[in-house]
Amino acid sequence: MGGPRYALGNVRDDLLRAGDDWDKFSRFWEGLPLDPYMGDGGTYRRRKHSLISYDAGDGTVRSAGRNGFHQTKEINRLNGGIVRHFEPVDQALLDTSVFRRMLAHFVARIEEATPDGGPVPPVRRINVHQHRIVASEDELGNPTPEGIHRDGVEHVVMMLVARQAVTGGVSTLYDNAESPVLTHTLGEPGDYIFLDDRTGLHSVSRVRVAPAAPEGYRDMFFLEFC
Repeated sequence: MGGPRYALGNVRDDLLRAGDDWDKFSRFWEGLPLDPYMGDGGTYRRRKHSLISYDAGDGTVRSAGRNGFHQTKEINRLNGGIVRHFEPVDQALLDTSVFRRMLAHFVARIEEATPDGGPVPPVRRINVHQHRIVASEDELGNPTPEGIHRDGVEHVVMMLVARQAVTGGVSTLYDNAESPVLTHTLGEPGDYIFLDDRTGLHSVSRVRVAPAAPEGYRDMFFLEFC
């Protein structure tokens, strides 16, 4: 059985040029609203979500509607089976140079990996997620409360935006038989895992607040290519 197809990298090394681009992008994680759908009763996750369409030909980004975010129970045993409605990602974030470069970069990589003669859709639908996982003395943060899982999409980019006063948050990739293949900590802003979601599964360990800190957080950005 083949293992997951993935790549590791850092978008700040790969894509960015101007020094202030990242600062403008990362500020959008302040003030994220609480996720009200946590099946474990947790209050540790803040998030926004949008579904967009992206035209690789001319770089046009459009909203693909606000019909909510749905995963089946088979994909998400904890929070699946219902349509979840979140506050949309700010348009100003979608207009940042960081975001536009990321879209073009990862769409190009998907197309490069497509077998010769395979269909390459000119317009792609992409779930855009912002997450902040908060850890405190009273509550651990759990980035993947559903456990080992896949997202039910084609490819996914899992990118660290910030880590502040936390330990843990270690990512593990598995083959489709749930045997671990890679354990990796996204430690620097911009670090990412780029995964063909059809070829493997993933999870992230719990996040604990660092000693002597009242609270910490782990900010993540996800692109799910449908």
